[in-house]
Amino acid sequence: MTHRILTSAFYAIFAIAAMAQSEATDSIKTQELNGVIVQADRMYMTVNKVSYSPTKQQRNASANGTMLLQQLAIPQLTVDALAGTVTMSTGEPIAFFIDGVPASENDVADMNTRDVIRVEILDYPTDPKFRNSAHVVNYIMQKYEYGGYTKLSTTEMFLSCFSSYNTLNSKMVYKKMTFDARAYCQYTNSTHNGTNEIQLFRLPGYEDVSPNGIIRTSIWDNSKYIFNRPNASFRALYQGNSTQFSSTLNWSYEGNRADRSSGTLQYTPNLFDADRWRTNCPSRKNNVSWANEFFQELPNDWALSASFQLSFDHINQTQIMSESDITIRNLNAKEDIWRTESEIDISKSFNDKHDISVECMAVTYESCIDYVGSTLNKNTTSQLLIAPGIAYTFSPSDKLYSRLGMYATYYRSKTSDVEESKFYPTVNFNINWMPTRGHRLGALFYYSINTPSGSQTNAVMLQTDLLKWSQGNPNLRSYHTMSTQLSYTWNPSQYLNISPVVTWIYKHNYYTDTYSLTSDGKGILVKPENCGNNHNIWGAINFSTYAFKRKLVIQARPTVSYHKFTDEFEQSYTSLFATLNATYYCGQFYVGASYSTPNTFFNQADPIKRKTRTQYWLMAGWGNSSWTVSAFLINPFRSHWMGDEMMIDTPYYSMNTTTIGVNDHRRINLTVAYTFGYGKKVQHGNDLQETIGSYSSIR
Repeated sequence: MTHRILTSAFYAIFAIAAMAQSEATDSIKTQELNGVIVQADRMYMTVNKVSYSPTKQQRNASANGTMLLQQLAIPQLTVDALAGTVTMSTGEPIAFFIDGVPASENDVADMNTRDVIRVEILDYPTDPKFRNSAHVVNYIMQKYEYGGYTKLSTTEMFLSCFSSYNTLNSKMVYKKMTFDARAYCQYTNSTHNGTNEIQLFRLPGYEDVSPNGIIRTSIWDNSKYIFNRPNASFRALYQGNSTQFSSTLNWSYEGNRADRSSGTLQYTPNLFDADRWRTNCPSRKNNVSWANEFFQELPNDWALSASFQLSFDHINQTQIMSESDITIRNLNAKEDIWRTESEIDISKSFNDKHDISVECMAVTYESCIDYVGSTLNKNTTSQLLIAPGIAYTFSPSDKLYSRLGMYATYYRSKTSDVEESKFYPTVNFNINWMPTRGHRLGALFYYSINTPSGSQTNAVMLQTDLLKWSQGNPNLRSYHTMSTQLSYTWNPSQYLNISPVVTWIYKHNYYTDTYSLTSDGKGILVKPENCGNNHNIWGAINFSTYAFKRKLVIQARPTVSYHKFTDEFEQSYTSLFATLNATYYCGQFYVGASYSTPNTFFNQADPIKRKTRTQYWLMAGWGNSSWTVSAFLINPFRSHWMGDEMMIDTPYYSMNTTTIGVNDHRRINLTVAYTFGYGKKVQHGNDLQETIGSYSSIR
């Protein structure tokens, strides 16, 4: 009942907002010049930046900044408009900025897309405002005088489950100050969450009764999942001529009031008196965070930037697992997490050809977990990372751009009285060459070391079923990562873009879950270990085209990937994958479609093979200067609930799992967004972000 009242309230606010005072227009009038038509380039490319200018239809059709990126069909990006995620086409993460101010994916979701003048994609920019980020998406917004705006949006999911995402964001500018307030609430109620799993245990301890192994078959038939996530944030931002400072206070809550599932169970041969399995894992998480950003332009082309963030999480989780009358796990885990992250950067530009940046980053992480119930244990994790570094950029002309970054990182971790500390280098080198305006070639080299997370080093042993246990590894060692990338961008016209890219990633002595025997030989212990090397060669060609005076947008991306594992999980596999998207605009209305082929692949250095299903959706919408309405019909002909498959085969253990969930079933997503202003239009900086807190170490 609560979620229905909440949703009704949002619709009521929409109706009231429609009658609110409209924003005043600027007193400066514009005139049309007869016979003169000025049209901005849709896309403009420089040696390390590509700028895209959205049309009015694209801005009005986008309920948020992520949808705008999807409408623009930017070949350098991979955009999932349904999930609201954006990465580089190579899978690398992106740093978001709005008018040079750091932003998050949630900031982008709350922006007023009508004010977007252009979108910039930058590789290793030298501008100190971008905080030495590798890949940047920067939204350039229209500047205003004073006033404010409020944006309300809701997204409802139907057919597969009931899920509601509601956001209220308000912005007010007074002189050089900007104040943001944000409220968000998500509610999900689903009855289809679980797995179908077939496991084969080859256990020496049972060879006398089952020489061919023991097969455990579990089939899902019932579940209930109820999830609530309210969030509230407030930010104050000062933007002067050469100074910028912001401070943000955020609170969020995540509550899984119900997270239970059950199904049938069979052991072959029938060694155990168990014919059903049940799990119930409700949880609560509270997070409070305080974030600060500072930037100062100094005389003689010097600049200083700094940031500091403090967050605290309190997590309470219950874990109940049983097979018929046999209790597998019955415990309560409570965790407190303190995390700080700070960074300072000083940069200097010389004659617009040379740039030097010196920075230092520090991260601390403290976790304390108490297990009470079937397992009694207290686990503490302490991690410290300090990374000073220097970056040099050389750009002798508008045709050549290169950047070299070198960092010396100190890492210390202590978990369950096991301590590890080390120094290691991080190196990245990027070079772009642009012989003509329509052609650009790029090369990238990267080397670093990956450190384990708190959950991977948590030494507590927990039982998963009658034959399987899981445990972290406090002796886990960091592994080396090296990657090389070659890219080419060809723009024969404003309406066609072709961008091939090839990436090679090598991980030395990587860690992943291994499947070994317990001491008595009657069970499997799942434990992360350093277990070999991994090679991944990945290539794709991105096509984007506009037709019929930019009314039709088409994007296609065929991809090939080759994985090779050595040592314990020695295997190799080549996979093919492709996506196709199209959108057509007709006045204020638009329609679109998307299709993704099935894919069989390995997720980075994880030796579990994954198979995804075909994904397809149809979209229709309408938008004007204030309203945006869009509807997605996803997988319309799919009636089953089966999702991705996962499989692995080892000497002692084999597994084949099929997920049961709402994402692969037919469903409808309906999004309605309304934005209204008051006073004269304002300068729209980045909207306020929602934080979800630190990653838990609970296993």
